[in-house]
Amino acid sequence: MIPISAWQPEERPREKCLSHGVRSLSTSECLALILQTGSHKQSALDLARTLLQPYDGDLSAMREASPVEWEAVPGIGPAKSARIAAALELSRRLLNQPQVIAPCIKSSKDSYDALKDQLDDIDHEEFWVLYLSQANRVLHKACIGKGGWSQTLADSRVIYQVALTHKACGIIVAHNHPSGRLHPSHADRQLTKRLQQVAKMLDITFLDHLIIGKGDYVSFADKGWLLVP
Repeated sequence: MIPISAWQPEERPREKCLSHGVRSLSTSECLALILQTGSHKQSALDLARTLLQPYDGDLSAMREASPVEWEAVPGIGPAKSARIAAALELSRRLLNQPQVIAPCIKSSKDSYDALKDQLDDIDHEEFWVLYLSQANRVLHKACIGKGGWSQTLADSRVIYQVALTHKACGIIVAHNHPSGRLHPSHADRQLTKRLQQVAKMLDITFLDHLIIGKGDYVSFADKGWLLVP
């Protein structure tokens, strides 16, 4: 029996998961990662295959079994059976969890509604970004910076690094004016211009920049203040 550590890196379940994504793994490879180790006669992957065999690879059937049954397999003790039971229980809870539909942004009002809880009525400036799918559904939203205006507050490198991580097709940025004065400053306009230029290079659509304060907002897109694509 050749231990997994001696396999080629691209054949090892953990390395395969990290380099190609967890969906590239077979059921037995996923189970091998949960088991973590094999026995003195079998690798973790062989042990996983042995464990799945009585259920013909059917995880639903395996989930209905008792952990005591798994411990009848040489190499499976209480610790391994507990990890398997926990993983199967998480899958059950995930299936029974209500599906949350991400909000779809169709207007500046939708953008404001998605961010007003974060940016209304706070006494300091914050800079937030909505990361959107191709269908303009919110994939992620994040606070990029806090404080006064500076390169750190709205670092375009950070903004677009997060966009690439979440495979966003479009972004909407927003910041607040604690004073409630919604007219953009020169720095606001320059920042918007710079972010639009970077978005164009990355083939990401820059949709809007909102300024929020005192229960109201102004939209660069609505006002025609964005650069012409």
